[in-house]
Amino acid sequence: MDAETFVLIVGGGPVGLAAAIELGWRGVPAVLINDRLETAQHPKCNNTNARSMEHFRRLGIADDLRAEGLPPEIARASAYVTRFCGYEFGRLPRPYSDWPTPELPNTVSQMVLERLLLKAARHGSSQIHFGWRLNSFVAQDDHVIAGIEDLPRGKAQRIKARFLLGVDGAASTVRRALGVRMTGEDGSEPRAFMGGSMLSFFVRSPGLLAASNRPATHMTWIINSEMRGMMYSQDGRETWVAHYQVPPDTDWRAVDGKAVIAAMIGAEVDFEIISGGPWTGGLALIAEHYQCGDVLLAGDAAHLFTPLGGLGMNTGIGDVMNLCWKIAAVRQGWAGPRLMESYEVERRPVGVRNSQLGVQCARIMDGWIVPPDFEASSAHAHALRQAFGVRIMEEDRPQYLTVGIQLGERYEGSPIVCRDGSPAPPDTWDSYTPLARPGARAPHFWLSAGRALYDELGKGFTALDFGAGEDADSLATAAGARGVPLKVLHLEPRPDLYRSKLVLVRPDQHIAWCGDAAADASAIIDRVRGA
Repeated sequence: MDAETFVLIVGGGPVGLAAAIELGWRGVPAVLINDRLETAQHPKCNNTNARSMEHFRRLGIADDLRAEGLPPEIARASAYVTRFCGYEFGRLPRPYSDWPTPELPNTVSQMVLERLLLKAARHGSSQIHFGWRLNSFVAQDDHVIAGIEDLPRGKAQRIKARFLLGVDGAASTVRRALGVRMTGEDGSEPRAFMGGSMLSFFVRSPGLLAASNRPATHMTWIINSEMRGMMYSQDGRETWVAHYQVPPDTDWRAVDGKAVIAAMIGAEVDFEIISGGPWTGGLALIAEHYQCGDVLLAGDAAHLFTPLGGLGMNTGIGDVMNLCWKIAAVRQGWAGPRLMESYEVERRPVGVRNSQLGVQCARIMDGWIVPPDFEASSAHAHALRQAFGVRIMEEDRPQYLTVGIQLGERYEGSPIVCRDGSPAPPDTWDSYTPLARPGARAPHFWLSAGRALYDELGKGFTALDFGAGEDADSLATAAGARGVPLKVLHLEPRPDLYRSKLVLVRPDQHIAWCGDAAADASAIIDRVRGA
């Protein structure tokens, strides 16, 4: 055997890199391989949502990521225009400021995000190898043997790993080797925008913002009688990613990219297309299984979403944050036999849930039909645009009102959560009420200025003691007997957020158990560690 590690991560996008950082932070040996030689050079995702930023705060890199986001003078808002340099008829700000989280969403290009995550991963203990490809793997009873090729040197080797984590994208080699099918909506249903054959262009135009003669926003929707498009600012100055829907019955290779971008801009402005290529919209595909023994799937290898709502990458980050603490428990010897099984049970329903937002938003856009004179300078056309703007801002609002999706995900029915027997409240995507319920994300609150509850949680489990006294000690004793890392936090009561005197929080900040008394602390600990 050429090398051995505990986790082999296949795929070096943001989800794979997040897994490498998390595993390194938890002291788990990991090797990441990626067949590309460098991080993304063409922009994809542009929003690191609040839940992902909470995880990155725990890992100590949130401030670095936020510092590289779009400049603050670029309004976090969607502008609705006839052309980038045409008429604006709507502007929808992002409703982030009052969200109950220590970390608001961060608008940052995936190209920038990947570079920062790669730097953080290399500073940790994980071994990172770009330019290495997975050629094959064989799963044994308690390990995986992977055949790897170092592409620049043409050198083949074998790596033995306890777990193999496939985060290798939409065309996942790992998923295909497992024979796992994707089910759901495949983009074949006709859509007015964000469906079927799409083209993405990475564009540089230093004079575009000035030529538009309107306050800059990070997102611009282009709607007229000839075309639909969207442009997303990458640096707040001169670069954008532009998305365009290929007309029906047209081969994307026949599309004149320069003519498309010129039409989207709608003025004599110099620009260059740095890169471009096709992708498929209208997807809501979920892998039938997220795990097959010691081989696990996450990110785009496990689910493919239409990008409306910005949930694809962020759901993938949630996948690996759920998974990696469980892998660490196996490494540290305190995992019960059901702990690893809980990954698919907990995360696949989240994938199904989150996949629906983009499709629903795309269906709404099917009704955005404008008349041929929509771009005219007449008073009648102006009135048409204003009325249309009012309508679509209301209809498009659900794409951005996702606080419930981001902060409200719950692991109802998980085998490692001690349910309290109460009925599950509605899963509202556009609103969020903090909920101290087993399976839910622990409600955030500030302990002091700039110091969040999350900042004091331990790497393992944390018992929040709101006056439970000896019962908190009994949980700690039971955890110690099983080798489960547990930190006790003695806190002033917060009845507005936490009704129970004692709350057991998992390493991923979800609640495992809550109550006023731990009558059988050993049974609680055994349940939450998967025993």
